[in-house]
Amino acid sequence: MPLSRSPVKDDCLLRALFECEQKLHEWIHRSAHNAIWFAKDPIGAIRAANLDMDEALLMELESVASGIAVKLK
Repeated sequence: MPLSRSPVKDDCLLRALFECEQKLHEWIHRSAHNAIWFAKDPIGAIRAANLDMDEALLMELESVASGIAVKLK
């Protein structure tokens, strides 16, 4: 069953991810600990990296990631 998403919300999420991408790469490459954290818990790591991403968008990203994980099982 496909997840119903609003194109406007998806656009906001994608834009926010693109805007924080460089900072996230820098944070991940700063230490092996950060890289491992991101691999194990990407949303938690993004929060810890303090990228100024809106919490509502982080929650949406978490929902999308959880939906994908369920489908992959």
